[in-house]
Amino acid sequence: MKAGIILCTLFLCACDDNSPSAATETLTAKAWQETINVKGEIKAAENTPLNVPGDGWDSRTVLDMVPDGSVVHKGQIIARFDAPRSRMDLSQADTELLRKELVAIGLAETDAVNRASLDADRAKVVADLQLSQRYVGADVSVFTRNQILDALQDIGFLKSKQTYLGWKGGQIEAGKNANLALLQSQKDSVELNAQQLRKNLSGLDLIAPHEGVFNLVASWDGSKPQIGSNRRPGQEFGILPDLSHLVASFSIPESQTFGLKTGLPVHVRLAGTGTNLELTVTKVGSSASIKSNESPVKYSDFEANIPEEVINKLALRPGQALTATVSIIDKKSALTVPNLALIQKGSQFSVYTKNGNQTNQQKIELGTRGITRSEIKNGLVAGQQIILIPPEKKADKS
Repeated sequence: MKAGIILCTLFLCACDDNSPSAATETLTAKAWQETINVKGEIKAAENTPLNVPGDGWDSRTVLDMVPDGSVVHKGQIIARFDAPRSRMDLSQADTELLRKELVAIGLAETDAVNRASLDADRAKVVADLQLSQRYVGADVSVFTRNQILDALQDIGFLKSKQTYLGWKGGQIEAGKNANLALLQSQKDSVELNAQQLRKNLSGLDLIAPHEGVFNLVASWDGSKPQIGSNRRPGQEFGILPDLSHLVASFSIPESQTFGLKTGLPVHVRLAGTGTNLELTVTKVGSSASIKSNESPVKYSDFEANIPEEVINKLALRPGQALTATVSIIDKKSALTVPNLALIQKGSQFSVYTKNGNQTNQQKIELGTRGITRSEIKNGLVAGQQIILIPPEKKADKS
């Protein structure tokens, strides 16, 4: 217990600004390197979504598909589907079209019968009218009065009937055209539906648009498509990463992203192979997010493009594990101080220097900022003693 009290007393004395043993560092220009060690994996820069083929709401049944994670080539059939409801609807549409054809034949036959009857009536009226008109110029002395009156009456009646038959012929023609127009409209509607159904049934194969590794997409409940399962047309079925454009993808805690930017060199090692790649940071995420509900730590993502010739040479595939070292700072000579020694007020920075038993607070101008150290641009010179823990930070700790 006494030994512990003595050690604590010695530590407090060492931290005292006025103590000759206060923690300091001599400012010296020397090589300055800072790196970030991360783990990641190879990912495709672009993923092509693969949706269940077809339109409408009729479900599709998965008949066959390549295994999840398979390498597929452009034009290869990834999955085959069937649409039982659409097939039934098409059969009904074809039956309806046949029925419409039979109705059209029936209308044509009815029209022929009506026209034949009308033509017969017209012929009879013409014959009767000609016969009746014979009395007009005949010698009335050879006919009885009643015969003459009947003949004259027949001529008026037959002319009226002839006019009526002409009107009836027009009505038959109008009725036939109206029935044909209605029937054609019904046929067009059924045919349009049948064409759409045929189109849907002719495109039930899911074709690979390019080479890639086929990956199934899980539904909201976490289940993935299986043979025999049903999917709606247009529903996301899988994704096809583009193997010609791969990136090395990494996630790091947000607190370690200080100084991370595009253009920095990345030394990558393929896990399990010993193969090393020299890449460059090409993309840095603009925001951070949590990776798990079990941890509040936020992570940022960054990527490094992999040249296509390297992809082909090493036969790289998405999912391969990586370890990498990102060179944040690499200067052959720089005058730096630990970030722990910095005091910030607004946009101004200062440090405490020590000269013998005297301490002074000096304003400084910073250059490059690092994770653990920062470059001195103005305000200090080599050889000065920097107090590592300023009085303000000691007060905060106490």
